[in-house]
Parts: sequence; structure tokens; C-alpha cells
Amino acid sequence: MKKYGYWIGLLLSLFFLILFFRKIDLVSIWNVFQSVEYLYLLPLVAINLFSVWVRAKRWEYLLAPVKKIKISPLFYATAIGLMANNILPARVGEFVRAYVLGSKEKISKTASFATIVVERLFDGFTILLIFLVVIIMMPFPPDQSRVFTQYHIKMAGFLSFFVYLIILGLLLALRYHNEKANRLIGFFLKRLPQGLAHKISKTIDSFVLGLEILQRTKDIWVIIGYSCFLWVVISLSFYLLFMAFHLNLPLLAAFFLLVVLAFGVSIPSAPGFIGTFHWACAAALIFLGIEVNLAKSFSLLLWVVGFIPSILLGLFSLGREGMSMKQLQETEKE
Repeated sequence: MKKYGYWIGLLLSLFFLILFFRKIDLVSIWNVFQSVEYLYLLPLVAINLFSVWVRAKRWEYLLAPVKKIKISPLFYATAIGLMANNILPARVGEFVRAYVLGSKEKISKTASFATIVVERLFDGFTILLIFLVVIIMMPFPPDQSRVFTQYHIKMAGFLSFFVYLIILGLLLALRYHNEKANRLIGFFLKRLPQGLAHKISKTIDSFVLGLEILQRTKDIWVIIGYSCFLWVVISLSFYLLFMAFHLNLPLLAAFFLLVVLAFGVSIPSAPGFIGTFHWACAAALIFLGIEVNLAKSFSLLLWVVGFIPSILLGLFSLGREGMSMKQLQETEKE
């Protein structure tokens, strides 16, 4: 199954890369890059690195019911996880992140991963909230494509919101109705061999421990605050790149780009979101009226500015934690 997932991601990346490079003018791309004000990249890179700290700080609150952990191991584990998403197949970065922290801090890796699931839920709802603001406040240009239209964009938002509500409902059911959930799970587990059933039951209990944060109302508001702050800051980094490319786009366009990229990178792909990121970014800008080659140049540079610092920080964190790339690959297999 894992091999199928890898090949599906690879084929989808290839498909979107073909779409991205179709009718591209390399001379125009080169001319655009010569006109970019690269000084803006310095604060953009700084914001990207700062966002790793914000993620780690938020994770500190999510993990509080499991164990009080200092910010530094959380920061390094987060950086390693982000790097793993960029270089390893099947987007194992979140599993790697949970594994690294679990190994270093001697906590359940399953509970650690459960907090990451909750974190992703907060991210999803925050991005959908930003999407709602964009829909209400941003004047959309007339549709220029049969695929990338206002209707399709809004439908994707509404469907995503519905899916997130279902996931939230399942997590809340696991946390607040644990006895009923255990009886239901037990009904299916009793058909399995006793040893396997016990292992699955123990894993589910560890996962539920990681959902403990859902009972802490005060901490939930702090996490919501960090989530909003994180994605607003990342959107501001997009706006800085607008300025570097001399794009006359409003701040709301940066929020719109954030939302489209969130949907784009959710598509299965090769490591580093190759193809899906590039196509989604360029498509969003073209939809906003930006010339095709200018939009594609922006997409390429935004990916590089996010990809390279993430890899370098991840490698530094890997060395800082006394780990190697071989251990990461072994973690992926496990």
C-alpha cells in the first residue's frame, strides 16, 4: 500500500509539473528574476524560520496534558519533521516528528502523534476561517478558467469545512465518550487474535491520552491564538514577496494565496510538494490577474525560499539531536 501511495504521489507531481511548465517562456522567467528585489527575501526567510518556533510553542500547549516539555526539543523535532516532509516520500514528516520527540522525551509516540492530529485540525479550521474572511471581503475577478473558478474555490472550502467537522466530531467522541467508543471498538477487536487486539487497544488508549487537550478550554483559546498568529504571519511573508516582484496586489490576496496553497499541498505528491505547490501557487496568481510567466516565476522562488531554509534548519536540528539521515529513514519504515 505504501508503494502505491508513493507512486500515486509521484505521478500526480509529474502531472502538475507538466501543467506548470506547459507554455512557459524561459526568457520571460529570466527577465522576471532579474527584476526581483531580493532584499525582501531576508525578512521572508526570517519569518519562515520564526514560524517553526511558533509551531513548537503551540505544540508545547498541546502536549501539556501528556508531559511538560521545554521549547528547545519541540523546536528541533518540529524542524526535523518539516524537513522530512520535504525529502522523504509519503509525507512522513508528522510521524517522524512524533517519533523524534517520543524517543527523546520518553513519552508515548502515539500520544505525541495524537497531539499533531489535533494541531492539524486547528490549522484546518484557522485556514478555513481566513478563507471565509477572503470570501466576504475580497472582490474576486471574473472567472478566466473552467477549472479554477469562484464556484469551485468556494465549494472546496465548504466541503473541507464539512470534513473537518466530521473529524472533530470523531475526536470529541473518542475523548468525551471514551467508554462507549471502547465498547464499539472492542466489538470489532474481539474478532482479532488476542495479542493483536490488545496491541491495538493499547495504541488507541495512548492516542486518546494525546486528545486530553480538548478538555482544557483555556489552553484551547491559547492554541487558537497561536494558530491564527502563525497563518497570518505566513500570509504576511507572501505579501513581502509580492513587494519583491512589484505585484500590485492587496493584503487579502496573500491570504487567498495561503488558502489555495493549503488545498494544493493537500494533494498527494512527491516529497517537497513538487508540482502541486507550483501549480496551485501559479494558478492562484493567474486567477488574480497576474501574467502567466510572472506568476510561475513567483511560484518557483516562493518554493525555493521555503524549501532550502527548511532543509538546512532540519539538518542542523538533526545534528543537534544526535541523529542521522539513516535513523530518519529507519523511522520512516517503522
